[in-house]
Amino acid sequence: MKSAKPNVAAVFGSLTKQVLTGVCALGFAAAVSSSQVSASPLDVGDRWDWQLSGPVDLNRDVEMLALNPDLVTPEQLQVLKTQGIMTACYVSIGTVTVTSADKAAFPISVVGKNRDGHSGEQYLDIRRLDVLVPLMTKRFLACKAKGFTAVEPDNMDVYEKDSGFALSAKDAIQYATTLAHVAHGLGLRIAQKNAPELTGALLPHFDFAITDRCYQDGWCEQIAAYPRADKPAFNAEYTDADIDFGKACAEGARLNINMIQKDPDLSAPVITCQAEI
Repeated sequence: MKSAKPNVAAVFGSLTKQVLTGVCALGFAAAVSSSQVSASPLDVGDRWDWQLSGPVDLNRDVEMLALNPDLVTPEQLQVLKTQGIMTACYVSIGTVTVTSADKAAFPISVVGKNRDGHSGEQYLDIRRLDVLVPLMTKRFLACKAKGFTAVEPDNMDVYEKDSGFALSAKDAIQYATTLAHVAHGLGLRIAQKNAPELTGALLPHFDFAITDRCYQDGWCEQIAAYPRADKPAFNAEYTDADIDFGKACAEGARLNINMIQKDPDLSAPVITCQAEI
């Protein structure tokens, strides 16, 4: 992370009106004005699992599952819904991959450098709300149509990366908050994904948080603003990291953050602080 932290709360205050006006200008007034989110709310202390590579194992005693939409069927999602499990659909809002079904819809002008360590994935110019918000809305709609009740928007910290664009915290706040209003208008809940330094600005508009390595990297306190606001926070540490997961669990218990431990590929196996599922 960068050493100089932006005053995101102050930035957000100046952006609120701009964001709402921008959403309406982009043609999403109906989405913003929607009065209810249909998905069931989550509670602080709820259990979770996170599976982005297959094969998935959906037999989990949890309240929330964050999943790769390519690995599950509408029928499976409906079963989870009847069990009272919220399902969060993985969507990258800060990158596009060469294998993305909608890759051709992204103009070259908004596609930047390769994501660190991922040659088939490129960063996006998140300043271009006119281009990206409609495209991300389609991605959110695809999640909803499949049966998901929430979205997990990844790579919202693109402004900290060597993206090829001159991006700022202000840009990230405006983009993420706009998409939060879009998600709510579609009846979906939405998670803040990492970007702990933006928590003060994003917390009022996001429903929960999904993070990884907050214990390893030493910023769990920042994301603990969610449970303090009566919104759940979920964190995963990794099995290949040189950490004491028991101490991570103790930190999670102190801050009301639900900790799990996963392999780096985020496949089905999971270690919880209570017992192995």
